[in-house]
Amino acid sequence: MRSKIEEKTYIHISDCGNRPQLSLPGCFTMFMDMATVHGEELGMGMKALAEKGIIWVASKTRILIHRWPAMLENVSVATWPEAPGRLRCNRFYSMHSGDAMIAEGKTEWIMFEPSTGKMVKTEGNYPENIEHCPDVVCDLPFSRIDDHFEDCTQLCSYTVSSRDIDISQHMNNVHYVRALMGALTTKQIEALEITGAEAIFRIQCYEGEVLSLRMRDWENGIDLAAVKEDGKTAMILRLTCEGGV
Repeated sequence: MRSKIEEKTYIHISDCGNRPQLSLPGCFTMFMDMATVHGEELGMGMKALAEKGIIWVASKTRILIHRWPAMLENVSVATWPEAPGRLRCNRFYSMHSGDAMIAEGKTEWIMFEPSTGKMVKTEGNYPENIEHCPDVVCDLPFSRIDDHFEDCTQLCSYTVSSRDIDISQHMNNVHYVRALMGALTTKQIEALEITGAEAIFRIQCYEGEVLSLRMRDWENGIDLAAVKEDGKTAMILRLTCEGGV
């Protein structure tokens, strides 16, 4: 049982956007896929938790980009969990090109019981025999972001469809990122010169729901949000940009 896994891979064209380099949704996808593989190896993956009526839910993810890797560039991606708290667990990620770390990240996960709609304690559900890797990356606290977007610019509306639904039967985390980034034009994305992103997942969304995708500026970039029809913010994506906006 490995406390940390690392995989050599390359940047697929499916992980890129309109430019021949890794896209932000592509980076989220690569990290999430590695977390899924490692969770299964450690005995706390989706299959193991499903037997207990529990699922993993990512509540926050933060990614720092030092350099966007080019399409077909060889990279190595690693992930490892931190020792869990009572209710929350952190998982770290890194991406290297050669000896240089070009991206790093962390996700805060919770164990969630769909039948009750409540968080579940890690004790008794998280394997006790894991030797945790002491390495720490993306050593920044998660931001406290205001989730009120009533008076912010509406970019468009988005209907959650079958392509957005994952095996947990709600909208996949990466698909929020794809939807929000898709509300921007390619020229807008290029002009932002993104150096980091922070995703906060507030409320689950389901097939058929119509979301209002909104935007506002903040000191070092922009905030994007998916807002439900009842006015509640389901998800926030904070983009940090070179030189701010």
